[in-house]
Amino acid sequence: MQPPMKDLRRIRYFVVLSEELHFGRAAQRLGMAQPPLSQQIRVLEDELGARLFARTNRRVELTIAGKALLPEARALLTQAERAATVALRAQRGELGELRIGFTASAMFSGVIPQLINAYRRHLPEIRLQLQELATQQQLTALLERRLEVAFVRSPDRPALPSTLQAIHLFEDSLVAVLPPQHKLSAPGRALSISALADEVFVMYPSEVGTGVYDQIMALCRQAGFTPRVAQEAQATPTIIALVAAGLGVALVPASMQSINVGGVIYRPLREKTARSAMWLVLHKGGLSAQEELFATLARREPAT
Repeated sequence: MQPPMKDLRRIRYFVVLSEELHFGRAAQRLGMAQPPLSQQIRVLEDELGARLFARTNRRVELTIAGKALLPEARALLTQAERAATVALRAQRGELGELRIGFTASAMFSGVIPQLINAYRRHLPEIRLQLQELATQQQLTALLERRLEVAFVRSPDRPALPSTLQAIHLFEDSLVAVLPPQHKLSAPGRALSISALADEVFVMYPSEVGTGVYDQIMALCRQAGFTPRVAQEAQATPTIIALVAAGLGVALVPASMQSINVGGVIYRPLREKTARSAMWLVLHKGGLSAQEELFATLARREPAT
């Protein structure tokens, strides 16, 4: 078995000399003197154990071995150049993967799809891996480095471990979801949360750790009651569908009104504190180029 070619420079010298078939012209093209070129070609031939050029006083010709090596040498140089380009682009953040977590309601706002679309325009070759997870699941995945960024809901800046940071994206109001025949469903009427004290609720499960669940419970307690939960569901669209089925009322982010579910009426709430905020959560310090760009674009998006 012959030893491998150890130096890509010698391969380049071989290709240039094969194209020029003249040591003087090849050396000039390579920006080097002729004697070192001759020496490097001899070293390459020794490594391969084959004569690559037939030399005479008048001409230089490729041998059979040289002719066989030439297409392979060109392919090797092309592959090496491609590998270097890939490494450089990866270093600049133009290649790779970004793992994104999001809550069920995040994609129904205009801001987050717009942010992801802007990111794809900037880095079209980054593969985005999106996972729908509850808030606490996202934070756990971030800490375990299974996610790079996450979208979570919280009325205030979320309490995070010291290794994570949050960027405020936007706010939207909470709205009441009622069946059309409900006594409180009069068009244009803003409701006080206390008006729902006697209702049964369709709610998020407490164990999924959604910011909306904690906020709804706090708002109801401030209004003087604890909601009676008739049915639980993790996904906001499912909650709205269960209200349409007559299983209770619900409070959801206003951006969810874009879901085309028949059999429900949305009503605004009077309480100014009945607002839900969306936050981008990512690691603090040591961000990759992909993460840095995502954070930069998030700060540019208008809060709506």
